[in-house]
Amino acid sequence: MGTDPDDVILMRRVDGTATATVPHVVRHSPTGIDWGPRSGAAARADLALSVLTALAGPDVAEERGAMFAAEVVARVPHAGGVIRACDVRAWIPARGGLYHDPSAIRP
Repeated sequence: MGTDPDDVILMRRVDGTATATVPHVVRHSPTGIDWGPRSGAAARADLALSVLTALAGPDVAEERGAMFAAEVVARVPHAGGVIRACDVRAWIPARGGLYHDPSAIRP
């Protein structure tokens, strides 16, 4: 299976700082994002908002962020991994939300 340019890559720097290939939507954690069950809830919440905002827009992120943090972000291994865009796009309607392609929105 190939990679999608919208896939979100999660990795750790040498110092352990979590990084992602989406911009950090700062809401709960001014110090950054994180994932996995050992990370703080605020850092997981911000990563969930960041991923959903990038892939589905801010309305979906607000609606489904907490659920995404609990069901997806908390399960990412500490070392990191990939959150596949196709999985996110399938996850949203499976949880009762509507997927909207944010690239289709014109200013």
